[in-house]
Amino acid sequence: MPTAALEVLGYLTVVGVGTLCFLLGWLQPNGAAVLTVLLLSSLIVLAWKRFDQGRHPCFLFLCMLMFFQGGRLLAYCFGAETEPLRITVMVSRPFNVSRDEAGIVLLCLVLSAICIYAPCRWNYRWISPPANAEVRRYLPYLYFVFFTTLPIQLFKNYSYYQYAQAHGGYTFLFVNHAALAASVPFLVRATQLITFPVFVAIFVFERRKKFLYPVTILYFCTAAIILLLGSRVGVFSLALALWYIARVKSTKKARILRLAIFALLLMMVGYAVQQIREDSGEQTAATFSPARVLDLQGASLDVTTVAVKYRKLFRPYVASYLLQELRDAFVANDAANYYRGRALGFDVTVLLNPALFSMGYGTGSSYVAEAYVIGGLLGVVLISVLMGFGLGLLYDSSRKAISLFVVAMVLPDILIMPRNGLLDWMSALLRSGVAVLVLVVGWQLYSFIFPSDNTPAGQGLPPTTTVVS
Repeated sequence: MPTAALEVLGYLTVVGVGTLCFLLGWLQPNGAAVLTVLLLSSLIVLAWKRFDQGRHPCFLFLCMLMFFQGGRLLAYCFGAETEPLRITVMVSRPFNVSRDEAGIVLLCLVLSAICIYAPCRWNYRWISPPANAEVRRYLPYLYFVFFTTLPIQLFKNYSYYQYAQAHGGYTFLFVNHAALAASVPFLVRATQLITFPVFVAIFVFERRKKFLYPVTILYFCTAAIILLLGSRVGVFSLALALWYIARVKSTKKARILRLAIFALLLMMVGYAVQQIREDSGEQTAATFSPARVLDLQGASLDVTTVAVKYRKLFRPYVASYLLQELRDAFVANDAANYYRGRALGFDVTVLLNPALFSMGYGTGSSYVAEAYVIGGLLGVVLISVLMGFGLGLLYDSSRKAISLFVVAMVLPDILIMPRNGLLDWMSALLRSGVAVLVLVVGWQLYSFIFPSDNTPAGQGLPPTTTVVS
């Protein structure tokens, strides 16, 4: 605990000194951007070290915060961007914000990162991999449902791809998502929702790699169609969540080289997907640049910057934003049903370029932006502290297989909060809860038809070796 307190106090001291230098005019916005990158990068490295080589959701969340909110700042450090705090997304003529507004944006990022890290670091205790003796009996049922519903998911994804390509491509997802969803029967859409929790349950419960690898490959093969369509965030956040689940299930040390290769591969695939959806004629392999990818994905920083600059315009709709986020997983979220106060990302896009919004283009959102609209810097601090406790709760819930399954269900949506709303994860969890309830009813029927006390062979207890963290 004293070490954790000293770490947090050290970071707050650096932030305080940097803020004082900024107010006195000794530190310019671009210099403050470099300092922000250094603080966030060192915090990520510290999280990797303190959390047993990233064996905590906090590590992945800080990485996503750096990627989506600090990507443009990183690109500036690498020489791929000249004005990291200039508003460029969705506007024909980029414009700069004031010096004070730029300072507030950077301060929001570092304070949020520190306030998220502090509760996780303070309450961290190493946990052993969860035993699967009590859940192995569900595996035959899960495999049966998975292989039954996987073709339905493949059909649904391919139907979406064909329909979207015939109506303008990727942007049609955001122009009229309701029409896209109606292009396949309701029963197909409902059945496909079961495939995701079933796959996650298999990934959490199964220890036999000879079964786990083929199931994972098959699931992501069906998701590859969504990548071809141009939607990538959901697939990539799921991959990161599965990486965390694999770390929790194992006591082996993670290899930095493998992690770096994995991150580079995701960046390359993401860049290729963006080239496909923009119908670019460039050769992806020849034009790929990590700094360029960081610059493109860091566009979510513009949402935070616009929220800081025009907070008075968005603040009256805070309650509406939060309420609608709870419904997003159940209703179509597109330009066809837009109204002011529908979503912060929508309002930001309409403010910057209503013509492009009507064509299906958008900026996404940001939990940092929403937190600032709600309560200013104090709101960012308080909400980030609560998020830190929430990430710590997810880690503590990873001790048992059943609760780890719940963590795996919600973690993909939590990891993308730097470019999503504050409560989008809760809406997705409620929708997945309905699918899990259907699975529970199906299990009762399955166990009645195929009564058996046998469970698949496999190791029911976690490895006996422990790692001193």
